[in-house]
Amino acid sequence: MRISTFLCTLPWLAVLAPAQHTILFVAGSADRNTLALDAPEVDLMRSDEIYEVTPLLGVAYPARPFLPISLQYHYTGDLDGDAIYVEDDSEGPGDTIDEVFVKAGTTGPVTPRDVYWSVAAVTTANIPGLRVSDVARFSGQGTLEFFLTHAQLNDACGLASTSTTCNLDALCQSAGGDLFFSQAGTITINGVSTEDGDLWRIPSAAITYDANGNVSAITVGAAVRIATEDDLIAMVVASGQRSSVGGVINSVANPAFELSGIEIDPNGGTWTSPIDAQNYPNILFCWNDFSNDGAILSTAAGGSIAVVNGVPMGSTVATLGDQIGILPDSTGTFGPNGLALVPLQPPTFTLQNWPANQFPASAVWVPFQLQTSGGTPAGFTVLVWSVESAAANGTFPALPAFAPFVGEFGVLSPNIFGLYANDALGNCVSETFLIEAALVHGVNLACQALDFTTFRLSTPSAATFL
Repeated sequence: MRISTFLCTLPWLAVLAPAQHTILFVAGSADRNTLALDAPEVDLMRSDEIYEVTPLLGVAYPARPFLPISLQYHYTGDLDGDAIYVEDDSEGPGDTIDEVFVKAGTTGPVTPRDVYWSVAAVTTANIPGLRVSDVARFSGQGTLEFFLTHAQLNDACGLASTSTTCNLDALCQSAGGDLFFSQAGTITINGVSTEDGDLWRIPSAAITYDANGNVSAITVGAAVRIATEDDLIAMVVASGQRSSVGGVINSVANPAFELSGIEIDPNGGTWTSPIDAQNYPNILFCWNDFSNDGAILSTAAGGSIAVVNGVPMGSTVATLGDQIGILPDSTGTFGPNGLALVPLQPPTFTLQNWPANQFPASAVWVPFQLQTSGGTPAGFTVLVWSVESAAANGTFPALPAFAPFVGEFGVLSPNIFGLYANDALGNCVSETFLIEAALVHGVNLACQALDFTTFRLSTPSAATFL
């Protein structure tokens, strides 16, 4: 059953113990739906965007939008100089996201600008120059900051800087600065034939970090395998985790096991590598195939179901996906496509466009609706719009808020759509506007929401009318 009510932000923040966390993840390589009764765009968890969820004991909790596609286009602007700011109707500027990364020791609140990501492929990406193992964040309008570059990862793997064989799939960082990662496909790393379920380490002694904590250099050939795909599968078996239909993974039945997300286990402890017999911090992990069903496991105790905020991230009977706020599916849920933990925080106040972010010039009338998530439950939201620049190589605006507002202004000349009531989840939906396409030809539209109770500004959304 999908939930239609939710706890208010402040009470559930107050009752939880210290060192609690919010999970950031991509739902998977295919689109999923949230556990809540959400509006269509909030509900649809696309493979091109990051969602967040805070596990709560004894309460059904939905995943919430964190870095939606409409926000990504607002951040990127016109990177390719064609004066079209939003390049696709429903795909993100980087297309499928397959890695979510947050630096060790990151303090909250964590905004969408603070989180790094990498993409599954660059053939359909609309970010010029991006490579598949680049780990980047939207640091400013039209600007990316790189934590790790494709060339640096190639150095660690003993590959030529121009090589395209390595495709990063999962990455995390220990408190001591070690990097742990996995990659897609079968390639050779430092003379070792590797599978996409293998786990690798780059020791901190081989990494040079700059003043911002980003990687500036890695010693050539520094990556060392510390667990094979079969080792990780053995941990899945040892955990007792079962799929949505009660199935158990094994290397014969599931040869396509692909490590798709890793993070340091917040519960601490260590595990011993079966390859080099060294101890490493326990690592949370997930994999991307039908047997995962949203499960997050840990290397602790030789393989166990991870626990976040006291909530098991899987089941020994049937793992359904609801433990990460995803609506269970009769066919099972593929594993998260990226995984990171941030300090406990309330849902991000986001705004999304529906039914699209780019509208064709051939249309006569264009339907357009705004949908928010993460506002004050049963409160009110003001929705605004602004026609922005359409200059080649331009960007949407982003200005720091001033008191009493909180957040970032993403519009220059706000015009009010109206005041809208929030539901029990803190979401609101505008009416569906029918816009005459000829009147908005060539327009880049930025929209934003204001929570009337807290004066929080939502993340802005971007739309382009061709």
